[in-house]
Amino acid sequence: MKQIKWIYVLIYLLIGLLHSNCSVFYSSERIVSDTRFPIKNKTLSYELIGWDEELDRRRVTYILSALQNSQKFKSVQHYAQIKSDLHLQIILESSPKFKFFMGESSEPVSYMAEREPGRFTVYLLNRFLAVSTFFVIPDIDYDDDRILFRTLKSGKILSEKRYPIESYRIFGWVSVLLMWADDRDEWKTILTEKVNEYLVDIKDEI
Repeated sequence: MKQIKWIYVLIYLLIGLLHSNCSVFYSSERIVSDTRFPIKNKTLSYELIGWDEELDRRRVTYILSALQNSQKFKSVQHYAQIKSDLHLQIILESSPKFKFFMGESSEPVSYMAEREPGRFTVYLLNRFLAVSTFFVIPDIDYDDDRILFRTLKSGKILSEKRYPIESYRIFGWVSVLLMWADDRDEWKTILTEKVNEYLVDIKDEI
């Protein structure tokens, strides 16, 4: 009996190890924008909305760094620190993250099933097959996140620009084999491209 118990312990440890290592593949279009336009002699304040998870908070630092390094504004600071010419709300729009078997859901499972029944059914089937085969069949999570840059001046909205940052996270044996080719280390470049695209899109509006 003790031997069987230890076998189960090892199996669950193996599942946990595989699930903690994943490959990330960015699937949205990448656009390299020409930011060689005049610097705006204006101050910019920013506000973060929806960046709640640890991974999201790490990624938003790349966005803020890109805004600062763009040098398109006289200053870029948090909205609580300055009274600025322009105010930017940086909003992460994403559907509920499906977490089942390996974590807690961010909202009741019934909400997810009601809002996106087709996607939720596929998600459950994939998760069941992944766990039942000890991740020989990979567990694939799809993140359909989008960044909304909402620019305001004197409390009025000047523009709303939305950019997709969709990606796939693959857990299991496949992820271990593909980690050398994933986009995990590309997020800084990808999000810098999104900021540059935003700056080009609003250059005539500010």
